[in-house]
Amino acid sequence: MLLDVGVTDFAFREDYSKRLLNTYTYILRSGPVLQEVIDLVLPGYGLTVGDLRENVEVQVVPDTELITIAVYNRDAVLARDLTNTLADLLVDHAQSLYVGSSKSTRQILEEQLAMMESEIEQDRQRLTILLSQQVSSDQIETLKNQIEFKEDSFNRVLSRYEFARLNESLRANSITIIEPANTPTIPANRLALRHVGLSLVIGLFGGIGLALVFENLDTRIHSIQQLEHLVRPPLPVKVLGAVPRGLLTGSDWTGGHRTLLDQAVVEAYRLLERSIWAEEGEGKRVKTILVTSAVANEGKSTVAANLAQTFAELGLTIFLVDADLRRPTIGKIFGLNAEIGLNDLLQSRQSITGEFLSQVIQPVDMPSLFVITNTAAIPSPTSLLSTPTMASLINSLKTQGQTTFLDAPPVLGRADVLILAQMVDDIILIVRQGRTRREHLLSAIKQLQSGRQRELGLVFVRKDGKEWEY
Repeated sequence: MLLDVGVTDFAFREDYSKRLLNTYTYILRSGPVLQEVIDLVLPGYGLTVGDLRENVEVQVVPDTELITIAVYNRDAVLARDLTNTLADLLVDHAQSLYVGSSKSTRQILEEQLAMMESEIEQDRQRLTILLSQQVSSDQIETLKNQIEFKEDSFNRVLSRYEFARLNESLRANSITIIEPANTPTIPANRLALRHVGLSLVIGLFGGIGLALVFENLDTRIHSIQQLEHLVRPPLPVKVLGAVPRGLLTGSDWTGGHRTLLDQAVVEAYRLLERSIWAEEGEGKRVKTILVTSAVANEGKSTVAANLAQTFAELGLTIFLVDADLRRPTIGKIFGLNAEIGLNDLLQSRQSITGEFLSQVIQPVDMPSLFVITNTAAIPSPTSLLSTPTMASLINSLKTQGQTTFLDAPPVLGRADVLILAQMVDDIILIVRQGRTRREHLLSAIKQLQSGRQRELGLVFVRKDGKEWEY
């Protein structure tokens, strides 16, 4: 249904047409009009005003004075009748809106004209009487001027009256039905099969595009397969294995055999231990292993502690050194409070003697595992780690045990690990699932490979397993 709403009263402001169209739109969706439509088309049908309003669509055609009316219903004939009835009611309401029951400008001017015409007629009759009585010319002249003035005023009011009458007539008939509603032959909201197919294709390619975008934005490593693809040759790095997060501390010993809390974590570290021996070759035992990560909070201290315990279960003499002087953690894991720690040893710059070393090394509740912790954190330990005392300590531990693990600081942003890397045989770099980022890992590998060649392996820490914090 298409309606033409013409506005030709140029005395109104320019935005009057827009306000008028909005008024008509409101009238068409108002409760009284919709109820009148229901009473005329569907008496006793049970249709409510709210139900009809949800299915009525009124739109103003842009840059025109046209309004379109649409009513949606399963019955095509009923939809047509409802639409046409709405249009007819709008025409009626528009006429009553401008004519109404109160006096219009035209009516007021019409009353004024009648009054003025009566006064002029009375003055003309008086003038006729004066002329017949031969009164003084001054009185006659005064009356003639008065009649002339009233006639001039009458003509001005008459012009206004004609303008008001024409304007009222135009406004009262300003709504015209241009195109009445016809019975539709196809559903208005029917989607063709090609549209559905096109939507599916667009959605598919859009989803793939979004997935690629999010994958590039999220640089975190989420699976061991993703890690292996990232460090494939020519990078001289190998993925040693995957372990669940969890600590092996808190277990006890019964008859020389370890009773473990989480068998899944135990088996994963046993497989990792086998993988490390396999990398060293038959009959060869690695002496020092540095455990680090690209950035902090990726689980390096947990892995170092678990590996040391797993190696100690083989009956080997294992040393675990907390070489992260900035954030010492090993003592917290094993619940140790040392009186003398690695930080004290390095600050004293004493030569490594058996007596002094025995004061630093602390046994734990596990045969053949010995731990060196710290008594305090040191903000800038780089100079201490580069002293001959640190190198002498590592060499001394090599002669007394089979394997020494160093829990080192993270690689990026500091030189601590690069100093310690020159003193060890192998390096293990921890990759935490859903946290380690590709760019951080590659940057750490590049820094660790910048010096002399040494074995560098990666350990992937999965999310499953018990919680861990270090």
